[in-house]
Amino acid sequence: MLKKILLTVSATWSFVIVYYISRLFKLENTQLDDFWRVFWLYVKNNHAKATFLILGTIIMIFTPLVVVRLKKEEQLAKAKLIELNDNTYVPTYLGYFFVGMSVDNFASMVVFYLIIFVFTFFSGIEYFNPIFLFMGYHIYKVESDMGVQNIIILKTKNVIRRSNELNNLKLYRINNLTYIGDK
Repeated sequence: MLKKILLTVSATWSFVIVYYISRLFKLENTQLDDFWRVFWLYVKNNHAKATFLILGTIIMIFTPLVVVRLKKEEQLAKAKLIELNDNTYVPTYLGYFFVGMSVDNFASMVVFYLIIFVFTFFSGIEYFNPIFLFMGYHIYKVESDMGVQNIIILKTKNVIRRSNELNNLKLYRINNLTYIGDK
């Protein structure tokens, strides 16, 4: 349960970041070239919030990688079918972005965040984390030779196109049908 909560917070943390970045742009009608000046001014005047956001972001980047690797490795014996699924989650990214940009105040942000958190937690997509794409991971839908469909989040240099490239791959289980690993 704790693992699922941490993964859900990590997966939804981008909403909080987008909210605060949008607030920075609204301060003094900040333009892009003034962003860093306003950012450092905000950090200087709001130590607690800035520390919370920066440390929270760093923690949320590494939490899913650490939490998942606490479990023992499992092996994907043989993959029959593979499909790259990175673009399937674009609407989710955009949802976080647009809602985070449109929220006007802290109370609304908390309410929207809790709604997104509950939805993500109970829908079982706590494995989806936008940070993974920036870290070089790809999301694949894989069908095993037994006919079971799994989601595999895999860090690779190149996109995998053939199912035999996944045979005998060592992975860490995130939930019943989702795994993460490196190739």
